[in-house]
Amino acid sequence: MNRRSFLSSATSAALIGAGGLSFLTRDAEANTPSIFKSEFAAAAANNPYLTPYRGATSDLYCEALTIEGKLPAALRGRFYRNGPSKFERGSERYQHWFDGDGMVQQFSFSDKGVSHRGRFVNTNKFKAEAEAGEFVVPAFGTGIRPKQRITGPDSMNTANTNAIEHAGRVFAMWEGGSAFEMDRDTLETKGAVTWKPGWEQMPFSAHPKLDPQGNLWNFGSAGNAFFVYHIDPTGKLANTQIAKLPIDRKTYGGMNHDMAVTERFIIVPMPPVTIHFDLIAQGKFGAEAAKVHKDAPLKIWVAPKDDVSKAQIFELPHEMVFHVGNAYERTSASGTEIVMNYVGSRNDNFLAGAAVAIMRGALENAGESQMRTVTMNLATGKASLTTFDDGSEEFPRLDPRFIGKAAKHVVTPTSWRKRPNADFGFHALQVRDVESGKTTRFDYGDDFIVEEHLVIARPGSTRELDGWIIGTAFNAKQQKTCVSVFDAQNIANGPVARVWLPYWLPLGFHGNFTPIQNQT
Repeated sequence: MNRRSFLSSATSAALIGAGGLSFLTRDAEANTPSIFKSEFAAAAANNPYLTPYRGATSDLYCEALTIEGKLPAALRGRFYRNGPSKFERGSERYQHWFDGDGMVQQFSFSDKGVSHRGRFVNTNKFKAEAEAGEFVVPAFGTGIRPKQRITGPDSMNTANTNAIEHAGRVFAMWEGGSAFEMDRDTLETKGAVTWKPGWEQMPFSAHPKLDPQGNLWNFGSAGNAFFVYHIDPTGKLANTQIAKLPIDRKTYGGMNHDMAVTERFIIVPMPPVTIHFDLIAQGKFGAEAAKVHKDAPLKIWVAPKDDVSKAQIFELPHEMVFHVGNAYERTSASGTEIVMNYVGSRNDNFLAGAAVAIMRGALENAGESQMRTVTMNLATGKASLTTFDDGSEEFPRLDPRFIGKAAKHVVTPTSWRKRPNADFGFHALQVRDVESGKTTRFDYGDDFIVEEHLVIARPGSTRELDGWIIGTAFNAKQQKTCVSVFDAQNIANGPVARVWLPYWLPLGFHGNFTPIQNQT
């Protein structure tokens, strides 16, 4: 297959994978999601933990946030967060948490204090629906009959999953289409990013990896089509590659979500998930539309960075995987090994269960997700697995200086007990030693829903975890969001400082921090 034919095929796969072509050919009216709006409103009136799932109605700005405690003098930079934030238009409410339009949050830490700016990503979809006053295109988990022509994945792009600043450019990212660039100072949306001619609307994953040298690595997938991007430290495209995945599309390809990089390899977990957009178009949702194949193994795709056509696939026991911590290479007596930690779940309830129920106002338990370490031998093709089963955790992050290297620690929000009216989400922060399994924890308490936390390196230091851990949390009692700052080597003593917003934010997914020296 020549390049032009492959890209044409891949584009068609991207359209179908993002819900495009399947909706254009159906005449059946989708069931309206208006019932979700009334049910959620009734539940939220009596449960303060549901407030962030109401979604935002406008952009936000606060020049000077309230600081509790003392911020480290060397903690200077921009902290970004992104997540689904617009859930309702007109009489309708989305049926899946993943469907909301993205809103990027930017916390600027300077000598003057901390400011906050939150702006919706002004995607093609967002602009069209704001003008219409209603949803006009289908979504990942909500069957909405299209009211305008769908020209590709970016017609439905919500840009709602992650945000990163690289080489002075800020990107808001989604799973199935282009990244959207935003102005670094104002968060004004500049538009969809096309990395090279002929790659318009190609999937650019929401989980790029920024290596210690400043290279940005990313992938995109649609069905059997697989794309790899390498952007150099100056922000220029260094290389792209395309490959065809040797997978059964009836079982795999619906949720290739995250990746890891080592010095020489790219690694992508491929859980056995398929998304049936034809059923979503008919108004189906949950387990009817998102099929997790419980009799199929988890597959791990491993490929050399310089030639992804030479990939290997390892198989592990069945489980669902969203997020990867880190990976690194080591040499054993039998050859090169790749060691990777990730969060896996043998319970498949979140994707088609809890993430749907929350939009009705039901806080269902998503089931436990736990840290794993897999060792893959490239010479023998064999893999071994270690599981840590001391609670539930997600959103793993590490010291950014050790991405692709042998890092010892992974940071996650975690939970190990139930809370009244909040059996969904995390109540604590955890640092895990992935070699021994030992954990250090800080419990935020029953009032908080704890989100992803990041490790911020102390300027000039090369020692792992020499720096701070920062992250957002929603306080249900105060109905406000805060950013907590911990000494990364001593989180058990609690935050050294907290920065409080005068309002709450929608719960987000992911973000990144860009350090700035001598910022004023």
